Amino acid sequence: MSAPSEVPNTQPSTPLSGLRVLDLCRVVSGPFGSLLLADLGAEVIRVESLPNGEPREETAPTRLSEDEAFNWGLSRNKHSVSLNLKTDEGRGLFHRLVAEADVVVDNFRPGVTKRLGIDRESLLPFNPSIITCSLTGFGGDGPWATMPAYDPIVQAMCGTMNYTRLAPDRPPVRWGIPIGDLFAGVFSAIGVTGAVIHRDRTGAGQHVDVSMLDAMLALNTYRVPQALSFGQEPLPSPFEGGQGTVPFGNFECSEGWVAICISQRMWPAAAQIMERPDLLTDDRFSTGPARHAHREELVELLQGVFRTRTADWWQEHLMDAGVVCGKVTRVADVFKHPQVRARGMSVEVTDEFGRTATVAGDALKFSDSTTWRAPRQTGADTAMVLSSLLGLDAAELGRLASAGVIHCGDGRGGVPLVDRWAPEAEVDVSRQVGRALEGTTVLEMNGDEPSKGFAAQLLADLGADVIRVERPFGQVMEPYPDVTREASFRAGLNRGKRSVVADLKTAEGRQFLLGLACRADVMLDNYRPGVLHRLGLDFESLQSKNDQLIQTSITGFGHTGPWSAFPAFDNAIQALGGGMSITVDHTSPDIPIRWGNPIGGLTGALFAALGTLGALRLRSLRGRGQRLDVSLLDAQVALLSYRAPQAVTVGKEFLPEPRRGGSGSLPFGVFRTADDRWFTICITQQFWARFCQAADHPEWLDDPRFATEPLRREHEEALYAAVEPSFLRRSAAEWEALFFSLKLPGAMVLSVDEAFSHPQAVARGMRIRISDHDVAAGIEVAGAAVKFGAAPELAPVSAPVPGGDTTLVAAEFGLDAPAADVKAPSQRWNDAARDSDATV
Repeated sequence: MSAPSEVPNTQPSTPLSGLRVLDLCRVVSGPFGSLLLADLGAEVIRVESLPNGEPREETAPTRLSEDEAFNWGLSRNKHSVSLNLKTDEGRGLFHRLVAEADVVVDNFRPGVTKRLGIDRESLLPFNPSIITCSLTGFGGDGPWATMPAYDPIVQAMCGTMNYTRLAPDRPPVRWGIPIGDLFAGVFSAIGVTGAVIHRDRTGAGQHVDVSMLDAMLALNTYRVPQALSFGQEPLPSPFEGGQGTVPFGNFECSEGWVAICISQRMWPAAAQIMERPDLLTDDRFSTGPARHAHREELVELLQGVFRTRTADWWQEHLMDAGVVCGKVTRVADVFKHPQVRARGMSVEVTDEFGRTATVAGDALKFSDSTTWRAPRQTGADTAMVLSSLLGLDAAELGRLASAGVIHCGDGRGGVPLVDRWAPEAEVDVSRQVGRALEGTTVLEMNGDEPSKGFAAQLLADLGADVIRVERPFGQVMEPYPDVTREASFRAGLNRGKRSVVADLKTAEGRQFLLGLACRADVMLDNYRPGVLHRLGLDFESLQSKNDQLIQTSITGFGHTGPWSAFPAFDNAIQALGGGMSITVDHTSPDIPIRWGNPIGGLTGALFAALGTLGALRLRSLRGRGQRLDVSLLDAQVALLSYRAPQAVTVGKEFLPEPRRGGSGSLPFGVFRTADDRWFTICITQQFWARFCQAADHPEWLDDPRFATEPLRREHEEALYAAVEPSFLRRSAAEWEALFFSLKLPGAMVLSVDEAFSHPQAVARGMRIRISDHDVAAGIEVAGAAVKFGAAPELAPVSAPVPGGDTTLVAAEFGLDAPAADVKAPSQRWNDAARDSDATV
C-alpha cells in the first residue's frame, strides 16, 4: 500500500483516521451505524434539516430532556451542519461538501435521494471515489422496496418472532430493543469499512446497500437449513438451547428472574448448588440426552427449586461454581453492573452547557472515551464546517441563513475539523470489481458457536479465505441431539470456509497451528481467558512469529474485569444486557422472554467482524497487527445506545410495552386474524387515517378518544377493545395485501420457511442453496446481508467437511500435514454420539 496523501503528525491510532463521513440519517438505524464509524475514528458530520418552529431560547439549558437524551446516545462525537437540501443552493453546498468527504450515508426510502438530487449518480461528478451507503427497511430493489418499515415489521417478517413465544398457542413476541434498526446499523458500518478497505486497494468507491429485513434474515443462520432443507420449522423452545441444551431458559426466583444454560460439564456443580445430588443419579436427568428427552419434567422440578432463593443469590453461587446464570436486569441497572463499569461500557460525557449524561461505551475499544464530546445542537457546526471546507465568509453565511438555506446554531463548545487524508491508490480498473478481503487469510479456531462461527462467515462473505481449525475426532464435545441439527449448524454457519484438523493437545498439532498463524492475517477464537496462553498460542507468542497477525478473541465477558473468568451462554447475555427485561408476551407481561435466535452471540459476532475489519484497516496504516478483546456483554450494552442516557441520566424507567411503539405510538403489536394467525402493525399518527380506512371503521377518525396519539394512549384499553375484533374479520394474508395496497406498515408473522420464500427475500438473494457432502440435493442457507456495488457474481460455496482440507492447506502453507481422520459429517456425528453414549 502506498503512503497516505497527507500523513498525520502522529501514527494513526484508529482504523478510520483521516476519513470524513457525511451522515444524512435519522432516527435509530443510520445514526447507530455512523456512531460506530465515529468510534472507529471517522470524522462524522451530521447533515440535518433546518429546525422547525421558534429558535431555541438563548439562555443555557440546565436539564436534559428525554428527547435530547435520545440524541445523546446516538450522536456523540459528531458535528452538526444544518442545510435545506430542498433548495438549489442547499444542494450545491452539499455537493461541495461531498468533494471534501469519503463516505455519504443515508437511510431515506428508495427514491428520495434521487428526487433531492443527492443520489450516487448525482454525487459522482463531484467525487468519483465517493463511497455511498443506503440503509433502508427492505433494500433498494424488490417488490417491497418502497414500503414503510419499522423494527417490529422486519422482526415479524424474518421468521424469528414466530418462535419467540411462551408456547405454540401463545402470541409471538418482538424483542423489546429495536434490533432490526440496530443490527442494520452494525451491518452498515461493516459495509462501509469493507468498502473503505476496497477503495484503499483499488482507488474506487462503490455503493453499499443495507436492508433491515436482509439483516434480520441473515441472523437465522442454522435455523434456515433446519426449516428449508430438513423440514424442521423451529418451534417455541423457551427451555431448550439451540444445540439442544437442557436445562436452559428463564426461571422465576423468590425475587427476580434468572436465565440459565447448564451443559453436561456444568451439571454436577449445578446439582450441588441446588442441593439436589439425586439429579445426578436419576436416569431421567443424569445425561444431556436424557435431560433433553425429559425436559418438561425437569423444568417443572427446577421451577420449584429456583423459587426458593433470590435471583441475586442464584447468580452469585452458580457463577462462582462455573455454571452459567444471568439475572434478568433492567436497562438502568445494566450500567451499574461491575463488569460493565470495569470494561468502560458506562461513559459520562459533558456538553458546552455543563450538562452530563451517561452513554454506552465503545464495545471495540478503538476510541478514547476520555475525549468524547456530547452531541451538538442542530446546526452548531454549520458556520465552522462551511468556512473551513468551503471557504464561506461571515457575510455569505449570513445571506444563506436569511435565505433559509442554512441554519447556524450556537457554536459554543465546537471543535475544529481534522485533516482529511487517506492512502493513495491509483484507480485500478481491473480490480474495481472485487471483495474487500480478497487475499486475506483467517484462522477460525474450533467450535460452532454463533459468536465466532457467524463472525468468520461474515469475513468469508467479504472475500477472506477462512480456514476452520477443528478438533480431531474423539475430542468433539457433546454432539448435537440429531444429525440434521449438526448439518444445520455446519451449513448455516460455515458456508464458504475450508477446514483442517489440529490436535492442540499435542506438540505436533500446536506446531501445525503455529505454522498457519505465521502466514495468516487474522485468528478468531472464543476460548476462555488463559487457555491460549497455556497452549503457548497467545497473542504475544504468535506476534513474535508474525507481527502482522490480528487476533480477535470473543468471550462472554471479555479478558478483563471481575467477571472475565465466568462462563457465558447466549440467554444469560440476553438477560444481563437489559433487553430481556422488556421483552414480553402482551397477555403475560410479568414473564421475561428470550429472543428465539441467539442474539447475544450474534451481536458479538457482528461486532467481532466489524472490529476485525477495523484492525485490518489500521494495520495497513501503521504496519502491525493487534489483539481485539470482544465481549458479548459489551456488545449487548452497546445496543442500548440511546436508552442509556434516557434510563441512567433522565431516569426514564423502561417497562415492557409490547403494544406501544418506541415513541408511544399505538395501535401497535401483534393481532390474531381470522385464520388464527398473527399480524403485526405499527400505526403512527401519519398512518392513522389510512388504518381506519383499512379496518372499515372510518368513525374512529371522529372519535374524540382516538384523535391523537396522546389521546389514544389515554384511552388505550378502549382502543384495543375496538381494534382487536376488527382483525378477526380477515385472514393474515388478506390484511397484508390490504396494507400493501395502502402503503401501511404491517406484515404477517412468518415462519422461517415463509420468510425465505417471501418475494422480497427471494428478490434480494437471501435464499441460496449450497452443495453438501451428505445431502445430495444440497442445503439451503441464508445469503449475505450487505450488498456491495463492486462485488462480483459468485457461485455459492459449500460448508467444508471437517478436516477435509488439511492436506491441501498444509501444502499451500509449506507445512507437513498432521494426521487427520476425515469422515463424512454424518458419520462423524454418528460416531461421536455412539462414543458419548458409551461413556455414560
